[in-house]
Amino acid sequence: MQYRKDIQILRGLAVLLVVFFHLGLSGFASGFLGVDVFFVISGYLMAVMYDPARKADFFVKRAKRLLPAYFAVVIATLLLAAAVTTPSEFDQVADQAAFAAFFSSNLGFWLDNSYFDKSAFKPLLHLWSLGVEIQFYLCVPLLVWAFQKVRISYFLLFSGSALLCFVMVGISPKTSFFWLPFRLWEFLIGFGVAKHLSHVRLNWAPAWRWLGASAFVAIVCIPFFPVDGNALGFLRGHPGLAALLISLVTAITLVFGLPAKAELNPFATLLERIGSYSYSIYLAHFPVIVLFLYKPFAGTVLKANTATQSVLVVLLVVAASALLYAFVERPFRAAKKPLFWGIASIAAVLALIPLGAQFQKLIFPRSEMLVYQAWKDRAPYRCGRLMRITDPKAISCELTTDLVSPSARILLVGNSHADAIKTTFTSVAQAHSVTVWFMVENTPLMAGGISPSNLLKEAKARNVDSIILHYAPKSLESSRLSELVALARREGVKVALIMPVPVWDAGVPAMLLESKQNKTHLPLKGLSEYSQTNSELEAVVANLEGLKTYPVAQALCRPSCLLISDDGKPLYFDSNHLTLTGSDLLRGVFERVVSDAVGREPRVD
Repeated sequence: MQYRKDIQILRGLAVLLVVFFHLGLSGFASGFLGVDVFFVISGYLMAVMYDPARKADFFVKRAKRLLPAYFAVVIATLLLAAAVTTPSEFDQVADQAAFAAFFSSNLGFWLDNSYFDKSAFKPLLHLWSLGVEIQFYLCVPLLVWAFQKVRISYFLLFSGSALLCFVMVGISPKTSFFWLPFRLWEFLIGFGVAKHLSHVRLNWAPAWRWLGASAFVAIVCIPFFPVDGNALGFLRGHPGLAALLISLVTAITLVFGLPAKAELNPFATLLERIGSYSYSIYLAHFPVIVLFLYKPFAGTVLKANTATQSVLVVLLVVAASALLYAFVERPFRAAKKPLFWGIASIAAVLALIPLGAQFQKLIFPRSEMLVYQAWKDRAPYRCGRLMRITDPKAISCELTTDLVSPSARILLVGNSHADAIKTTFTSVAQAHSVTVWFMVENTPLMAGGISPSNLLKEAKARNVDSIILHYAPKSLESSRLSELVALARREGVKVALIMPVPVWDAGVPAMLLESKQNKTHLPLKGLSEYSQTNSELEAVVANLEGLKTYPVAQALCRPSCLLISDDGKPLYFDSNHLTLTGSDLLRGVFERVVSDAVGREPRVD
């Protein structure tokens, strides 16, 4: 393929947008759109580079180009994480590395949480896009064969992928974000430009290249407009309208190129230089930022606290990128036996995972290990990951199993605090032959969540006898609660509220760890502080006829509110969400809730 300076310039711009976004620079809140630029460029290049007669050469070149630097970053991140992070964070890195070893990081993070959620420790988060790209490369021979055999197949695949993406972004933005079938249309835009519009750049007068320059300016400008990656819908969510616009203007730049004067501009020359390093920059920057700013139990920290920290982060990103390019990416392009090196790299990653865990067991006291395990002492998120695909229109799911003739049906409703108790609550209900349904969304009866009338419609559709509510302190809207209770009384549906659990000003595992290491006293909180926090809600429910409430403070405060169980396990995995161990302390409360729903005396074990 003939060298194209404009493509290198596009790469340089795209990687800067992503890096600036991850650095949290003001004005680059939508810099993640740089990845969409990369997808279009990749589609273009694969259409140009792939020769069906030399299929093996295609994959060998891709392997040499991508895998050495890719695995170098995964292995380096594992080694550094083993040395500097706690076991709970290393476990998360190990899971990410295992998915990365098989080029499926996108699927791993889809199973975990949103790209925009920073509560977990994710130094390899950026590899999701490499997972999507490599999966696309594996599909290229099949796509080319299909396009040659059935001409309309290109249009059908492109339009089908785009339509599915824009529908799914209104149901599950995370699914449309991470899965190749929902991002394939972006690659196919670049692919179609290379296959069907390459003659335009060659045959049209250079004067038309102002269109390419205009499109390039649009690429620069679009990320300055806010895009909410967690929002539902084509207009506000991602990948939606913003992804479509930036993909189209990238395609226009690829079609028309840039004017010669623009390519010789010093800024363009700098972007071209950065474009040459773009792959190494993309691979190195995110682990450097996350590991340098690492704080135990703080999740993925990307924002530096001081100007000095910011400067150091940038310098480290530059140095790591340059070293990766000079000593790994560039030399290994001519490496022999790429299959051997690929298999050896996968084996190295899989070997380092247990070795790193074993190393940490040697350096961390056994007394602290229970604290580190708090992050994993919790239930799977909401209704499970596959439901968004298998039943995308459902707004609730059944948590109980194998109940043929249930004695009652309960709809558990709430925010993430309801999610934290659902496993223990469901086990109690299952023992009473009570069916438990749970809301798919995280915000019913809160601002922007489902309305009380629609919530009641869902309860009636599931033939529910009781709606059980559980929320974090100060998050349940009293007007919506009152409306729901009034509507439910008319429909003969019981409504009950499990009162909020005590919450803390800092993460409980972090406080426990600091207390153990520095031999300091843990903070104390009693029933009076709990009542003060929940005084407004207590006043509302006291005057709300038809709502039964179940206190939890007595189970978690004796009289001081508990942080750990009798055997030393944390009751919270952060500052306010109960672990499975913590929710188990509420088993007696759940027995009363379920027994009242069935209409029998609570079981006493």
